[in-house]
Amino acid sequence: MRYTYLGGNSWFAEMRVSNVRVLCDPWLVGDLTFFDMPALYVGRKALSESERWLDLARGADVILLSQGWEDHAHVPTLKALMKTIPDVPVVGSPAAADVARGLGFANVTSLRANARTVIRPRCADADADADADGEGLAIIATEGALVGPPWSTREAGFVLADGADGARLYYEPHCSYDPESVHAATRAAGGRVDACVTPIRSVDVAGFTLVSGGAEAATLLERLGVPRVVLPLRNGELEQEGASAGWLGTDGTTRDAFARACDARFGEGRTTVEWPTPGEGIEIEVVR
Repeated sequence: MRYTYLGGNSWFAEMRVSNVRVLCDPWLVGDLTFFDMPALYVGRKALSESERWLDLARGADVILLSQGWEDHAHVPTLKALMKTIPDVPVVGSPAAADVARGLGFANVTSLRANARTVIRPRCADADADADADGEGLAIIATEGALVGPPWSTREAGFVLADGADGARLYYEPHCSYDPESVHAATRAAGGRVDACVTPIRSVDVAGFTLVSGGAEAATLLERLGVPRVVLPLRNGELEQEGASAGWLGTDGTTRDAFARACDARFGEGRTTVEWPTPGEGIEIEVVR
């Protein structure tokens, strides 16, 4: 698998067995606002390579959306993609699927926890090179973050299973999960997870924990069977302004501190923390 981080919650993965290319939670153009209220919040990230990243995104075989909120289902970016790849499959949480349908995407799959779908390459040439059994990329949803009032439907995490023998990747952007749901998805993916995309630094809003990290991220790794590779989301590293920006705080966990905590908890070298540089690919091999 080749994983390329694109800043915020956004990333792109090229799966080697199925040849499926996954674009996840894309925010690649413009600013980030919520409720179309820039006075409340504006987030900006370095988008100097946004055209190159958009070119990469247009090659996706599936758009994966973990949440319906703007920092995951970013409407300006989805509108830009809708113009060039309107037929691309979109897979997401129920709330995210509603956003995609509202923008005109026709091939949208809403996944509740422990439901699954299978994606195959859109490109005929890639399809010819795909695994002979036609297994494709299985996407299995897990219970994700509760973002909103207690009666809200939880958003989604995902386990990606690349054919019978390829990489297994787990992703959930808030480090918020239901253990039984994670265990069930891991079992459905063959009982292993090779790489985990997760925040390692907690973010709170006016004292309320919005994104978990630190010890909770280490506990997640344990529940996943200690993946060989951790790919931290650097989703709090934004230029932020607006009335609510001052309410945000982080615990300041660093890559090195988290790596030392993993070594102490799981044994030295059992898992590697790969600190991603936006736009630079990381090759991940499956080792048994």
